[in-house]
Amino acid sequence: MSRKANRTRNMFLLYAGLTIIICLLVFPLIYAVGGSFKSTEEFLLGGMKVFPKAWHPENYAKAWKQANFARYTFNSVFFAAASVLGIMVTTSMTGYTMSRCNFPGKNLLAGTFGFMMFLIGAVTLFPIFQLCRKLGLLDSVWGMVITQVATAQPFFCILVLGYCNGISKEIDEAAIIDGASFFKVYTTIMLPIMKPILATTGILAFRDAWNNYMMPLAFTLSRSELRPLTVGVVLLKDQGDGVAAWSTMLAGTVMSIAPILVVYLFLNRYFIEGITAGAVKG
Repeated sequence: MSRKANRTRNMFLLYAGLTIIICLLVFPLIYAVGGSFKSTEEFLLGGMKVFPKAWHPENYAKAWKQANFARYTFNSVFFAAASVLGIMVTTSMTGYTMSRCNFPGKNLLAGTFGFMMFLIGAVTLFPIFQLCRKLGLLDSVWGMVITQVATAQPFFCILVLGYCNGISKEIDEAAIIDGASFFKVYTTIMLPIMKPILATTGILAFRDAWNNYMMPLAFTLSRSELRPLTVGVVLLKDQGDGVAAWSTMLAGTVMSIAPILVVYLFLNRYFIEGITAGAVKG
């Protein structure tokens, strides 16, 4: 077999594999959209049929009203935006400091961050809940924001640290020779260079905060008005008549994931740059 034929075959297998993966990833979303227009009876009895026999767009109006979408959307936007801002500020400072400074326990701290990345969220939820209860952070949106920012530190600090390690230290040294302070170098020189990784951090932090369910549920058990969309949407399936209204819940789910898709579509370029961008070479 010729070299050209081998290359053609390999490209065909590659694209065939990618097509299968894309179909597997997209099918749940298409199924959710189709299911959101079904009646509860058809959804329960329709099996794996994707699209409904009769379309019920009123499921969206029903979900909007029952899930108090206006209030819960505001809660989710505020919670996600405040969390993203806090994560970007703290992790950019921490990542840059750990990259440029030598201090006692630096390697231990980096190792601890790496270890914490692998801990399951459900395992750490109860200790975090108890700590926040003693600190008086429960039943407070700021308590949720502080907890979200704190628990996101290991992953995003490692992400920013790796990016900063690839940036030439000669840039810092030249600025310090010119009289700039360490903080001045960070704010005026490093932050513009770090924009790709900060954009990636912002997108991932927004996704994590918007999709977070267990922690907001635990923090808002006694104050339903503070619930974000993720909690409100899941409660849609309980209609109080013993039947799970999955179609209504899916309608709420589709509306709740729309902001994530919009953010990703508009910021996709920055996300890819943050993942693949080469560092400034020294």
